[in-house]
Amino acid sequence: MCEFCSQHGEGKKWYLNVKNYGTDLLDNLERKEMIKNTYFEIMRKGNKDVNRLEKMFVRNPKVIARMAPAYTKRMKSFHFGQVLPLEHIHEIVSLANSIVRIACGCRWEVEKKESRYCYGISFGPPDWYDEIDMDFFGVPDIARFEHMEKENALKCIDETDAKGLVHSIWTFQTPFIGMICNCDISYCLSMRTTVGMNMQSMFKAEVVAETDPDKCNGCKACIDACQFSAIDYRDEQDNCRIDPAKCYGCGVCRSRCTQDAISMRDRSTHPVASVLW
Repeated sequence: MCEFCSQHGEGKKWYLNVKNYGTDLLDNLERKEMIKNTYFEIMRKGNKDVNRLEKMFVRNPKVIARMAPAYTKRMKSFHFGQVLPLEHIHEIVSLANSIVRIACGCRWEVEKKESRYCYGISFGPPDWYDEIDMDFFGVPDIARFEHMEKENALKCIDETDAKGLVHSIWTFQTPFIGMICNCDISYCLSMRTTVGMNMQSMFKAEVVAETDPDKCNGCKACIDACQFSAIDYRDEQDNCRIDPAKCYGCGVCRSRCTQDAISMRDRSTHPVASVLW
């Protein structure tokens, strides 16, 4: 069980605790200010900061290692996430009262065009995303929310899973959860810092992937799909193996496996992965 589950889960997965989506949390003025005025500006500034950190990491990784604890501590209280497999995303969406699809800030900063892979979720009213100034994107035709019914939202999220995108949920001033993101490491600032520089801004999932060596035919499709470099091919056995120490439990590899050789296991029951978050 991750740290947030212990602190904010009340005996269950923290992202299934409806209190963490509660609109009473929006009474916090600091949180409202973050949502209203700074969220997308953080994305813009964050992209520049991550680029700078990546260059610094190449030159002097020891400096980044010294910065990492303070960075992670700040992110945990401010804007922290967790990877989730598709089925857990379905559980959250099934509980939500309101869902909107919005442009991904990370992709916008890289491509300067809109890609709607993020979902605002609310158990309101009021809806937290009423506080966001969508003029950040500049064009009236796209500076608006796309309200979605649950069935359509789930269908679209399923499509991102088929594309190999990693699902995650995010806080706005922890423990308030407001966002489901679907992204990949070439765009996602948090994945780049967490995986590329070991500056953690997201937890691993509550599950971990495993392969069945008797079913695996060694096609390597899962290796191509994994964004965490957690899978390797073993020549002698002619199959693939998932390293539990590296696996984030996103389940994207599972969607690419044609042999039904990959399953998800509760992280807390795994002898290696249970202590790795």
